[in-house]
Amino acid sequence: MTDDHSDGHRQEHGLEPISRRRVLRTTAATTVGAGGLAGATGSASASGFTGCDDWEEPLAEYPEIDLTSGNPTALNFDALEDEDEVVIFVHGWYGLETSTDQAYTLQQAFEANDYDVSVVAASWEADTPNYWRAEDTAETAGDRLASWFESGRIDLEETTVRLVGHSLGGRVCLETLTALDENVVETVALVGTAADDDSVCTDETYADGIDTGARAVYNYHSENDDSVCYGYGVVSLSNALGCGGSDCTGGWFTDDSGSTPDTYTDVDVSDEVDDHCDYTKPDSGCVPQLVDDFE
Repeated sequence: MTDDHSDGHRQEHGLEPISRRRVLRTTAATTVGAGGLAGATGSASASGFTGCDDWEEPLAEYPEIDLTSGNPTALNFDALEDEDEVVIFVHGWYGLETSTDQAYTLQQAFEANDYDVSVVAASWEADTPNYWRAEDTAETAGDRLASWFESGRIDLEETTVRLVGHSLGGRVCLETLTALDENVVETVALVGTAADDDSVCTDETYADGIDTGARAVYNYHSENDDSVCYGYGVVSLSNALGCGGSDCTGGWFTDDSGSTPDTYTDVDVSDEVDDHCDYTKPDSGCVPQLVDDFE
C-alpha cells in the first residue's frame, strides 16, 4: 500500500515512491531467508495456510471456471445457465488441485443449512512454494474472473452472483471487484482472507472496488485462525484481514486510513471457527452466518 502524501513528496523531489508493501515484503523475505516459509512459520502445511484437506469429492464432473490461462473458460457449466442464483467459490494458496472438492464441500454445507444454491469452483494457479508469487497471481486471477463476468458467459441481469473467497482466494475476490466497472456481484463473502487489514479502508487498495463492484461485502474473520493471524504476519509483517477484521487507524508509514465503505461489514466468527480450514465445512465454521447474510 502506498502513502499518497509521502509519494507526492518523493516525486516532487525526484525520488522514486517506496510503498509500505514493498518495504514489508523485502523485510519479510530477509526474515524468512534460506529456511523458507515453512521453517519460519513452524510448519506452513500443518497450519493449513498452504492448503487444507478433508474436503468432500464430487461424484460427477463439477462446474468450474478455469482462470489458469489468459482466456478463462467454463467447464461443465451448461446445467447452470438457467439458474437464478450461483455462488462462485475461490480457493486459496495451494488449493488448485482440490478446487472442485472445496466448492462441493461448501455446497454440502449450504444444503445442510437449507440453502439450495449451485456452487461453482473458480480455479487459479495458486500452487507455488513462493507465497509472494501466489499473491501476485491472485491479482491476475481477479482480473481474469472480472473479464469472464464481462464476457457475457453468465447473464448478470437474470442471475444473482455471489463470491466466496477463502484465504488468498479472498484476495482474488477483492481484485475482481477492483477490476469490475459496476455492481455485478450481489454479495462477497471473504473467509480467512490473506490481505492487509487496512487494504479495505478509504483510499487504500480495495476500497473503491468494494464500493462499486458489489452490493455487499462481508469479511468473516477469526482470531483462532493461526494461519492468517501468524503465518500471514510472517510473510507480510502486517495484520491480516482474516484475523481481526479491518483496521483503519493507520500504521507504521500511514496516517489514519478513514473508514471502510458503507457496503463492507466485518463479521467476527472467532466463536465458530477454530482453524483456517474450517470456515466452509458442513460440520464446523460459519456457513450459517453466510446463509443469514445471503438471505
